[in-house]
Amino acid sequence: MHTQNQRLLAALGYLLRKPVKALKAIHRDRFAARYWETYVAERYAASPALAKGLPQVDILDLFPEFEETVTPFAMLEASATPMDVALLKQLAQRFEHCDYLEIGRWRAESLVNVASVSRSAVSLSLSPEQMHQTGFDRTMIGQDGFFINRMAATPNIECIDCDTQTFDFASLDRKFDLIFVDGDHHSAAVRQDTRNVFKLLRDERSVIVWHDYAESPERVRWPVYAGILDGCPEELRGNLCHVSNTLCALFTREPLNTQHRSFAMTPQSSFEVSLRGRRLPPAG
Repeated sequence: MHTQNQRLLAALGYLLRKPVKALKAIHRDRFAARYWETYVAERYAASPALAKGLPQVDILDLFPEFEETVTPFAMLEASATPMDVALLKQLAQRFEHCDYLEIGRWRAESLVNVASVSRSAVSLSLSPEQMHQTGFDRTMIGQDGFFINRMAATPNIECIDCDTQTFDFASLDRKFDLIFVDGDHHSAAVRQDTRNVFKLLRDERSVIVWHDYAESPERVRWPVYAGILDGCPEELRGNLCHVSNTLCALFTREPLNTQHRSFAMTPQSSFEVSLRGRRLPPAG
């Protein structure tokens, strides 16, 4: 009850400090899916295929010998799924010396996993102070970069604290093979991040992955999808697809066999899952 009261007081405080923004957020959460689905249908009416969601590529067409180990992984809320992280690791291993960029970090599960198979891994994410100003709970802020701090040394990881909506991406002064967009999920923020990351692709083989394109592997998350479409160069929208069995959208110039699928899907693949847990050492 004490925690519930704290959250209620925090919510009321935010409402008093920023009433317009708070009320817009309440309205958005209630009507977002319907609004953004209609937005996409109307804005992209000339492209009926895009208006109903991205075509899907079977993950086994991308990786016929699909097999991956995902570690570390907390099995807690608000993280990429094991399949999402496995997708990232498999994509990274297509490059001899992968340079990886990730927008959004939190516990850093995906970051640490992909760094283990990459030459370099750069993370752009809000600083603790920026998270506090945005309204993140103190306990959530305390989880920032958890697996970077608690696992073995990760010298190839560089963390840059910033707000990607105002960050000067040119200051990175480098290009990337694999980019993972998993920051602010509001449509306008996804649009801005998308516009920026296309400028950072190294060459024709480079790829972009967006997390939470989907609510589940079978349902579109419309605000994120709208941001992806709005931020993607028009001539490249045909290179977007949804990777089956994940929450991820993918940009690739690789020719792929795709098809539109919707809920409820008949399984086309079966996966073997083996789980093993271990205690983490106490915090130092």
